[in-house]
Amino acid sequence: MKHLLFVSFLLLNCEVYANESNENTCEISACEALEHSQMNLRELVDSLEENSTKSYLIKLERRLRSLEQPVWEVSKQNERWIECERGPCKCRPETKSLSCWQNELMALPGDQILPHDVRAIDLGINKLSTLNKNAFQVLSLLTELDLFDNDLCYCRRLHKNKIEELPPNLLTSLRSLQTFDASENLIKSLPTNFFMGTPNLILLHLSRNMLRSIPEASLNQLELLEDLDLSNNFLETIPKFSFYDLVSLRRLLLAENNITLLPTGVFDKLINLELLNLRKNHISHLPPNLFDKLQNIKILQLTNNKISQIDVNDFRRLTNIMELHLGQNFITEIPENSFVENRNMEKLYLFTNNLEEIKERSFNGLVSLTSLFLNDNMLKDIHSRVFAYTPSLQKLQLDSNQLQFLHPKSLDILTQLLSIKLAKNPWHCDCNILYLAIWVETHKNKVWDIEPSCRGPGDLAGALLKDMSFESLCDGQWASMTNLSPRVPVKNKESEGLKENRKETS
Repeated sequence: MKHLLFVSFLLLNCEVYANESNENTCEISACEALEHSQMNLRELVDSLEENSTKSYLIKLERRLRSLEQPVWEVSKQNERWIECERGPCKCRPETKSLSCWQNELMALPGDQILPHDVRAIDLGINKLSTLNKNAFQVLSLLTELDLFDNDLCYCRRLHKNKIEELPPNLLTSLRSLQTFDASENLIKSLPTNFFMGTPNLILLHLSRNMLRSIPEASLNQLELLEDLDLSNNFLETIPKFSFYDLVSLRRLLLAENNITLLPTGVFDKLINLELLNLRKNHISHLPPNLFDKLQNIKILQLTNNKISQIDVNDFRRLTNIMELHLGQNFITEIPENSFVENRNMEKLYLFTNNLEEIKERSFNGLVSLTSLFLNDNMLKDIHSRVFAYTPSLQKLQLDSNQLQFLHPKSLDILTQLLSIKLAKNPWHCDCNILYLAIWVETHKNKVWDIEPSCRGPGDLAGALLKDMSFESLCDGQWASMTNLSPRVPVKNKESEGLKENRKETS
């Protein structure tokens, strides 16, 4: 470190004297520079905390250290893998891999021979803070490079470091590279055409950075890319042609950004996409035909956005979708026949929205649906035949709504039901709740978490539905308190007296 600081000061002194003389050469000797540096070292170090020179010196020092870092000694000899085994890292000729994992390395080991045909290098969990820019330049067959959990700050690559920027030519010669993971860094922008030299890239992870935009051409020519993770950044918009060349993409993660707008056509070339995650953004509406080309999509994640309305055609083309996540939005209505073509869907998440009613054909077409989450809405009414369109349902959550009763026979069609949540609804325990009370008692092994209870009226508040009977629900005052006609005759003293008189007369 002292040596590096000395070189830094030497260069600075040369620069100062050159500027003063208006020339581009250093006019002092090495001895003079050393003397000058020693005289001013303490003074300069003390002032760093308050002076903008600090940032410059830090960057300069990092650059100098990167230049001092060793470069692998690459061998093409027949004995190259035997020579490799003499170094501190583990060499595996059968897999063409080199592992220096958890070796407390602060620099690349100078005595390590590296075979030219190595395909995978593991430098994870070390103490590398910088690397020479040519460290991997001649490794044309390298397909996997792992620098996980180091302290890299100048070489500026890969997962869980302190990267702030990506040098434009960093990957120019790595044409065989298949995996690039620079997630959990401080990257603020992507250089245009940064990945032009890596046409064989399959996995690209840039999550948990500080990206605010994606240059429209930055991902061009990545026709083999299958996995792209841009989640946990600060992206606000996605240019229409950002993914134009990604015809092999199967997994696209854009969760936890600030996306407000998705232009029509942005996903049109992703014909092989299976997972699209847009969770936790600021999307307020879905443009027409946005997902029409995603005919192989299996999972679409739109949870925790600001969507207030869905159109009957928004998901119609997604014939292979298995999971649709629409929870934690502001949706007020499910248009009938919205899912008529989604016959393979197994899970539908609609929790925490503003739904007040489920119409008869809201779930028409969902013959394979096994899980339906309608909890935490404002549901007051569910059509009596709504579940006739979901005969395979196994898990149903209706808790935390405004339901006072369910229509007779509405749950009878669910012969495959395994669990149901009904708690935290204001169940009104009069004669209209009798069907549900009997159903809950009969299927109490399917009612889980919290048992549903009466909100009222009167002293029935808090009573469990499963304990309600005909006498407690349909006999007496409660049947008339809400002006509802009970489904069975209400017994009273006057009618009992008339029956007795008829018997005596006969």
